[in-house]
Amino acid sequence: MLFLPLAVIAWHLLFIPLTQDPFVSAPRAYKREFENDWVRVVRVRYGPREKIASHDHPSTATVYVYLRDGGPVRFIHTGEEKFTIDRPAVKAGGFRLGRKQKILETHEVESLSDQPTEFLRVELKTIAVEEQTFRGRFPPESHPTESSSSRVRFENGEVRIVHVTCAARSRCNAMKASASPSLLVALTPTRFKMIVRGVASDQNLELGQTIWVKSDNQPSVENTGDVPAGLLRIEFKTKPANKP
Repeated sequence: MLFLPLAVIAWHLLFIPLTQDPFVSAPRAYKREFENDWVRVVRVRYGPREKIASHDHPSTATVYVYLRDGGPVRFIHTGEEKFTIDRPAVKAGGFRLGRKQKILETHEVESLSDQPTEFLRVELKTIAVEEQTFRGRFPPESHPTESSSSRVRFENGEVRIVHVTCAARSRCNAMKASASPSLLVALTPTRFKMIVRGVASDQNLELGQTIWVKSDNQPSVENTGDVPAGLLRIEFKTKPANKP
């Protein structure tokens, strides 16, 4: 009498979706580097011709910041929607915007070139607005290096993304104060002196390293290195979605 119910239960268990945490299934490829109420930052590395087993991908809106030149990568979707898409080759300093997804995405990854791939996945945890505008590929741009400069590369109701160049051995006047909290992403290794409320600190930033800047702690920044520094500043214009 117990055999049929147990068989039915076992049959249904076969179809219960199991989460596939990339930090567990592929820890060499995915490393969580920073997280707070606004954002989670994950550093992603794929080796040449490397294949990554199936894992879940976050459904949040995401800024992909490319730290090095990288070859094409294939994503084989194995979840509820099954399809394959190839990401084209990318250039260091560029970024792409990925909109929030309505369903959980699960995929395998395959590097299609002899180049390693390295980028940051900046996952937004803020209230989403103007979601349809959050898309596009933004290649790197050349900027004058003899003086500091900044340029807004993207803006909607949720975020403003600014490329900042800080000239060597000079105060970075392009790093203007913002009323919003922001994430600074180092596009080049560099050395900074940051002054917040009169307190100075030295910051040695490696490629892809990030600094969180609170809205009430906007710093004065000086590039103390011998080469120009490149930064991407992501300003958060809405509050965390999990906060009242």
